[in-house]
Amino acid sequence: MRFYRAEPDPFPTHPAGQSPPKMLISAAASTDQGQQRSDNQDRVVVASAAGGLAWEAPAALAMAVDPSAGFYALVCDGMGGEAGGAVASQLAVETIAGAMRARWMQRNAEPAGSVAIDEARIGLALIASFEAASARIKQTAREEPIFARMGTTATLATVVHGALLCAQIGDSRAYVLRGDNLVQLTEDQTMAEFLRKTGAVPPEQIASIVGPNVILQALGSSTRLEVVVTRTPLAQDDIVLVCSDGLFGVVDDAEIRDLLRTSDRNLSVACERLVALANERGGPDNISCAAFVVAGEELPAPSLAVSITTLTPPPTFR
Repeated sequence: MRFYRAEPDPFPTHPAGQSPPKMLISAAASTDQGQQRSDNQDRVVVASAAGGLAWEAPAALAMAVDPSAGFYALVCDGMGGEAGGAVASQLAVETIAGAMRARWMQRNAEPAGSVAIDEARIGLALIASFEAASARIKQTAREEPIFARMGTTATLATVVHGALLCAQIGDSRAYVLRGDNLVQLTEDQTMAEFLRKTGAVPPEQIASIVGPNVILQALGSSTRLEVVVTRTPLAQDDIVLVCSDGLFGVVDDAEIRDLLRTSDRNLSVACERLVALANERGGPDNISCAAFVVAGEELPAPSLAVSITTLTPPPTFR
């Protein structure tokens, strides 16, 4: 699904006659309402900020892009009543996609800077896009009382030069598969994870006390939004996965790794198999995932360990 039409850039990054370096990206996205929900309040897209295009699941694509073209995957898991969750997640993807495109257009009008400066600017743009989405959801809720309780998680993973920047609100997740190693890049913003980290409650008692799905932040329903942004250097043939808790809540990390690894790098097949397995386990929630693989000569060999740097202060849950 295209959310907005691509427009020519008034300030092209590369002068006429000069070819930018290219990265090859293959991507896919799938979503399903699951077995126990009456509708699907998840929204999942893969998008190119440079091209001004966003494809909603189900989707499969392959493209050659500029390393700074702003390719990303976004998963939003809505909540707040039968209609509210779907409205919140749709508003979020539309607002974030529009903000990402506007930021990409703006960056081409700015003086050229280093890769580090560009990454820092994109990190700030991710935070601003989440804040804009949250404000829009709140405004809609004020105008339509039926949506008063609505909100949504949001997890976005974007390629910036040779790195992956992830922005996180809530408990949808981003992972990277490098070789045989699946690494979770985001941290669940849930009461269960907070209690586990602080050690306030014995681990074996957490599930019975709070359950797995009490989230501590959401777009549209948090008074103070604290977006967590992380940076992970990419390697050749890394597979990035972004998914809602309807997937990882019933399919464990080892199974996710094995399905990604054994799908012959066909990401459409991998996403379909992941959704199908979650449904086989009862499909208690909406199930969504987006995956992409990055290849390019400038990326290092996949022998390095996955490293994650948090670029923002940790959220202060109160």
